[in-house]
Amino acid sequence: MWRIESRIDPDRWVEHTGQAWTADDQTTATLLVLGTGPQPLTPVGPIYEPTGPDDPVPLYLAALSVVPAPEVSGDPPAVSVAAPPPDDPSIVY
Repeated sequence: MWRIESRIDPDRWVEHTGQAWTADDQTTATLLVLGTGPQPLTPVGPIYEPTGPDDPVPLYLAALSVVPAPEVSGDPPAVSVAAPPPDDPSIVY
């Protein structure tokens, strides 16, 4: 279970119980538009690809980008990212 609350707007929040999520009306509307598909880990990537329909990470990442000045409490999902292959000359770090 985790919760994201705004540090600057007490009316903005998202809560995930492990089975379902709830949020304030404005955040709910925005999250429904964004969906729970692939989400960027940073504004320029890389992209997190969901592992299945029950993967909570896309919702968590979307909520972090939607709730202003987010503060996380509880036990958020672990975000795993594949590391680039070492010593690949085609990758610029």
